[in-house]
Amino acid sequence: MNPYLGLRNSPRLRLDVSFSAWIAIDCLIDTGFSGGLVLPESYKSQMKQEPIGYQEYELADGTIVLFTVYNVQVRYGKTIKRVSAFFTKSSEGLVGIEFLTGLKFVLDLRKISVVLE
Repeated sequence: MNPYLGLRNSPRLRLDVSFSAWIAIDCLIDTGFSGGLVLPESYKSQMKQEPIGYQEYELADGTIVLFTVYNVQVRYGKTIKRVSAFFTKSSEGLVGIEFLTGLKFVLDLRKISVVLE
């Protein structure tokens, strides 16, 4: 599935994440997030890997939070890569700059379109 614009023209994509099987997760594309992937805690029970460490992230409100980080394999179209991931209480997945690195991302709000290749 191609990326698309959700409510209020927020860019989104459907991404496959490898747990014991590939699971499709709808994610917000967040260029203000330096990490790879944030997943809702509801997927944590499917994580079979051990964490690779801990990472502090600054949230939009300035709060610093320490997260347990995993190294996960993701697939978008024909692109497969490994990115860091952590889980939050949010019901929303999101991808950041670590995932977008090496891809071309175009958000055109004049034409109301989004491209990721």
